[in-house]
Amino acid sequence: MTPTRPPRPTPLRALLVVGLPALAACAALILSGVLDPLHAALLVVVAATAVALWRRLDDGDEAPWPDVIQDRREGARNDVSELGWATFTRSGAVGDRVLRRVRDLAAARLAERGVDLAAPGGPEAAAQLLGTDVVDGLVARRAVSRVDVHRWLDAIDTVPATTAPATAPSPSPSPDRPAGRPPR
Repeated sequence: MTPTRPPRPTPLRALLVVGLPALAACAALILSGVLDPLHAALLVVVAATAVALWRRLDDGDEAPWPDVIQDRREGARNDVSELGWATFTRSGAVGDRVLRRVRDLAAARLAERGVDLAAPGGPEAAAQLLGTDVVDGLVARRAVSRVDVHRWLDAIDTVPATTAPATAPSPSPSPDRPAGRPPR
C-alpha cells in the first residue's frame, strides 16, 4: 500500500502561512533595532523563500527501478561473469562451482571415450587417458589451486573427443576420377 500524503495547501494559503510570520519577524527586527529596515526585509525574504522552496520540494517518493528481465541461456554473459566471480575463494583456492564445472567437463569427455569414473575400473581407465595425478585430483574432494586446474584442463584437452581414427583411409582411384582429385 502506498502511503498517502496530505494535500498541498493552495498558493494563497501557502503565501499567508509563510508570509505573515515573515512580516512579523521583519517588524520585530526593525523595532528592536537589531537590523535596519532594508537588511531586515532582505533577511525575511530570503528566509521566506527558503521555507517556500522547502515545502515545494518532493517528499522523496521515488519510482522503483523496473525489473530486469533475466533471459538465462547456457553460456550467456551473466554465466561468464558469475564464473569469474566464483573462480577463487578468499583463501586463493579454486571455488566449488568452477571445480564442479571442470569435473563435469572431464566426465563428459571421458564418457565420449566410454569411461565412467564412478564405475568399477573407471578410475584406472581414466588414468590411462588423463594421468593418475589428474584423476586423483578430479575424484578427491579437497582445495585445489589454479595450477592444478590448469593441468587438469590441459589433460582433458589432450584426450581425443571420439574413438574414430584420426585420418580416414584415402579412397582408391577409379577410372572416371584421377588420383589426387576429390569426388564431385
